[in-house]
Amino acid sequence: MKYILLLLLFFSFVFTASAQETNIDLGAKLGFNISNISKDPTLVDESAGVGTEFGIFARIGERFYVQPGIDFVNNKLTIERTVQPRSGERDEVRFRYFRAPVLLGWESNYQKRNGGSIPFRMMAGPSFAYNIGVSDNNLDVRRRDVRNAQFALHGGVGIKLLRLIELDLMYAHGLTTVFNDDDADGKFRNFSLTVGFSI
Repeated sequence: MKYILLLLLFFSFVFTASAQETNIDLGAKLGFNISNISKDPTLVDESAGVGTEFGIFARIGERFYVQPGIDFVNNKLTIERTVQPRSGERDEVRFRYFRAPVLLGWESNYQKRNGGSIPFRMMAGPSFAYNIGVSDNNLDVRRRDVRNAQFALHGGVGIKLLRLIELDLMYAHGLTTVFNDDDADGKFRNFSLTVGFSI
């Protein structure tokens, strides 16, 4: 999996270098996400929660582009573990990450019937995330219990409103288990909606 991600990053930079006209936009975004964990034998139960995320990015290119960025992500879940201080207790846990996505995208215009157009984008690519903390909880989940390095694949769509404001809907499919436990198998699944701007 590591070699696949490195290959994708290599093609991203080759794609950027081969562009005849380089156009770079800088931007920032903030929004919320809904996260859950795929089936995991170390969890008795889990339910999705609403977290937050914000970040900055550079968009390199015009019609076809590469978009690297840095995000701060806060995934929130309510879980019950198979091993915890008090059996049967559920609690809310927030997982905090710095994330570095590299997206490949395509931008075009949607032509409205009454005239005019709305710029829209489609994008996909890998990300690397590093765990920087876990919120206090009653389940004895600590940072040491969570895998530090996590990889994911992203895909989504976006539109631009009023020439500056951008609205993005993204899905992230985790490729790495969330917990360090040898029996752990659950990976993050994440939908996010962000509002941002680029200049």
